[in-house]
Amino acid sequence: MILSQNKHAKGVTLVELMIAIVISSILVLGIAEIFRTNSRSYKTQDDAARMQESGRFSFNMLMQDLRRVGYYGGNADTVNITGTSGIVTPANTCPTDTTWGRMLERRIIGLNDTNAGYACIPDADYSQGDIVVMRYTQGANVTATTMASNADTLYIRSSMFEGRLFKGSTEANGTNSVAETPNTVQALSSNAYYIGTTTRTCNTNNAIPITALYREVLSGAGVPIQEEIASSMEQLQVQYGIDSSGDFAVNQYFNANSLSNDITVTPNWNQVISVRFWVLARAECPTLGYTNTNTYVMGDQNYTPNDNFKRQLYSSTVSLRNGI
Repeated sequence: MILSQNKHAKGVTLVELMIAIVISSILVLGIAEIFRTNSRSYKTQDDAARMQESGRFSFNMLMQDLRRVGYYGGNADTVNITGTSGIVTPANTCPTDTTWGRMLERRIIGLNDTNAGYACIPDADYSQGDIVVMRYTQGANVTATTMASNADTLYIRSSMFEGRLFKGSTEANGTNSVAETPNTVQALSSNAYYIGTTTRTCNTNNAIPITALYREVLSGAGVPIQEEIASSMEQLQVQYGIDSSGDFAVNQYFNANSLSNDITVTPNWNQVISVRFWVLARAECPTLGYTNTNTYVMGDQNYTPNDNFKRQLYSSTVSLRNGI
């Protein structure tokens, strides 16, 4: 009986085997294509999400700093700020020593589409766009113990009518005291924002460099050092609203190269009461099948890229709360 059953059993023919292989290959190719499509879609969405996150973060940081510009504690009049470190004559430059942070008479200053004269932002670090510098104190009252631990950090002690600029190591010097109470001691911030090129490249094309928003900040030694703020940032443009009539209203917006350090000339940096800015975020890598022909209007720049990168533009106008 067993022999009879085996006699009538049939195997898979060569034709059937070939058909099965063809069908299996088609299924495998289909699955691979779905995987590639989903991977491209995920990468595109991930790039867009990272671009938007960087754009929002950069926008919010600039907004926060602009709102604090010129805040030097209880005293906003730089004429009354002295001390063992002292205020340095303002200039639209960035020496790589401690003088840059001490140019308090220019609570805000900038350069228009250049880094010329700014030694702390060399050509190798600078990509394009404007540079905007903001100075203020950080707001938190610090203790003598903190200052002793940060000997070279710059601080301002201020009351309503007096101010003293000094290093942490000289906090106890009588020259740095103020007679009035209450008074506070706060760390000084000087931040210069700009667009720079990173050492990273697009992960699908190593020839495409990634740009980012950077800033120069004061180190613990009181000198400017670079720090990266947000990747995927392509452009920064800034214009300055001038009150030339003294009525606390903006008469006109200017680019940085139109403003003077001479306060007897109009327009000058001490007349700035408002700032409008634009930050343009760009995806790290191009998007397959997408062409960007949008025109982005940013101050004195009208930019039409005509490439395959997605972008997002953020802009705002901020009134400066702390005047000269």
